[in-house]
Amino acid sequence: MNKIKFSKKSIIYIIIVFLILYIFFFDSASIYKTYTIKHKLVSFQQDIEKLKKENEQLKLQNKNLENDKNTWEKKARELGMQKEGEEIFIFKESEGL
Repeated sequence: MNKIKFSKKSIIYIIIVFLILYIFFFDSASIYKTYTIKHKLVSFQQDIEKLKKENEQLKLQNKNLENDKNTWEKKARELGMQKEGEEIFIFKESEGL
């Protein structure tokens, strides 16, 4: 049976390669984990910006509902509400036409 002999130099190179791989992939502050966390951070920041814009639109809509009776009534009707004494008729489209 052939024995594989490793020189001291090759063992040192193997250890260095394993250390580099460990640092890159498996360490708690690895380069790979840092990259993925930064990527998630950018994604979260974009989500925050979208939500801020949506929040501003909702604030504007709320202000309009508070100040404009016509807007308020239109929104109420969209939600299926009716004035006292009114009757609402709902028409369904027939499927075979």
